[in-house]
Amino acid sequence: MATEKLVKDFMHSLEQYYYIKEEETVQDALRLMGKARAEGKPLCLIVVGEEPPQIETIKGFVTPPELVFGLTTRFLKGAEKSGPIFWEGQVEAECLDGMNKQVREIMAPIRAYVRETEMLMEAIFLLNKYQEDFLPAISEEEVVGIIHIHDILTHITRLASGKKRASKAHMVSFQK
Repeated sequence: MATEKLVKDFMHSLEQYYYIKEEETVQDALRLMGKARAEGKPLCLIVVGEEPPQIETIKGFVTPPELVFGLTTRFLKGAEKSGPIFWEGQVEAECLDGMNKQVREIMAPIRAYVRETEMLMEAIFLLNKYQEDFLPAISEEEVVGIIHIHDILTHITRLASGKKRASKAHMVSFQK
């Protein structure tokens, strides 16, 4: 009989991540993301702010999509209204224009969390509900880790490869 896995069995400790303050710039976030990539750390920055004064609070996350889409926000909003218009040097212009934005302008705010003692299915439910790739895991009222959908997929893949199934070879044909 299989035992139910818990969030704490899959979460990453906060020490594996780089932190960035919400008032720092996108350029600072890009430098830190490059450092995380070079060191093989998760490509996710934890955004912190202070509320009330002197108490550091996790406000959100910055991942590669936030950086790419955050730098091109002006173009993307304009494209929604009038359709996309592309020109030579556009990516460079949009990115250079957005480098001085504050991290709080592009971060993904925390919309949900999961308790570290919850069953893995609870994390899957919340990841799906909020269309996120990761969630903060909490113990009491403190964030103690982060759970990634990639780690859940790795677990599912291990489950599938461990099962011995009778497989039938089948042919696929295409009609012309």
